[in-house]
Amino acid sequence: MTIRCLLFPLAICTTVLLVHYISTPYYSSQARTTVEVWSEKLVPVNVVEVEELHRVKEDTEDSQDLEAAIQLLKERREAKALYEEVRVLCWVPVAPRSHNTTAVHVKATWGRRCNKLLFISTKDDASISAVNVGSEEGFRALWNKTRSALLYLYSHFLSDYEWFLKADDNTYVVLENLRYLLRAYDTNDPVYFGHHYKTKGGYNSGGAGYVLGREALRRFVEKALHKKAICGTRRIGEDFQLGRCLRAVGVAIVDTRDHRQQGRFFQQHVRQILQNPDIHSRIVYYPIKKDGNPDSCCSDTVISFHQMSVADLYMLDYLIYKVRVFGYVPPLPLKVPLPPDLKGVPNRTLQKYLV
Repeated sequence: MTIRCLLFPLAICTTVLLVHYISTPYYSSQARTTVEVWSEKLVPVNVVEVEELHRVKEDTEDSQDLEAAIQLLKERREAKALYEEVRVLCWVPVAPRSHNTTAVHVKATWGRRCNKLLFISTKDDASISAVNVGSEEGFRALWNKTRSALLYLYSHFLSDYEWFLKADDNTYVVLENLRYLLRAYDTNDPVYFGHHYKTKGGYNSGGAGYVLGREALRRFVEKALHKKAICGTRRIGEDFQLGRCLRAVGVAIVDTRDHRQQGRFFQQHVRQILQNPDIHSRIVYYPIKKDGNPDSCCSDTVISFHQMSVADLYMLDYLIYKVRVFGYVPPLPLKVPLPPDLKGVPNRTLQKYLV
């Protein structure tokens, strides 16, 4: 499995731009002249011989390298645009005792790529953007904290962000790949995303993280939260309790697998899912893909893994954002392909993609 996110080195951009310039009619006709760049004081500065630029062009124009480099340049531009266009508020439930043991490390790794990061606690702490939402504390009170958190987000941030991601403090999330998935959807459609479990009527697991759009959050608060008949206050099982509430008000679970049927959200550690893809086979809605390769389970644009230690958070951050494999940067399609199962995909998205 190669984990890809919508990022790549600036050096590729430079090569693309050089080749682009020498492909223009003017520079093509000046094969033995010197390119001059004028400073603000209009002093000519010799930069590089056009003959050398033509050599670079000749080395690349008959191969797929140039096409791939141009695609990657477009990808980088799109990734920057998505940060502004697909705004994600991340919220992470934590206990006060975890502020300085896990929360600070989420903030230092994947959390810094959220458009906004909040820790939902029972104690305010400005150093990590933790807020006391007035809930109870403890694992058995997690559903109570989730209800309070979603009400808080609705009251303070509904219009400021398109998407609302819940993740645990032992989850790792690749935000660029999440935005890549979400770009195909409209936040005003009643949808939510995650690792789909088929038990309890169907819900997205809490550990893998789940994402609500603006309309899903609005329906939860305005139509479900205060109606015990469809959205009870039982103290355990925040993820399937939320699934029950959202299902009752018409919020659909969308298939988050890629077009190759490979998963993007995982309730397990990356090591566990690679070693034993069937670990949760009896409860997952979509079967894990297996074709004889250990990494066939997981998408190149994977979004989350769960059960991560603090060291794991930094390890994945390093492997994804720092490590470069020399000569190997495969491009992604800028228009994210739709998932295999279109059942939960809104008509607005289908009309945009299937025309």
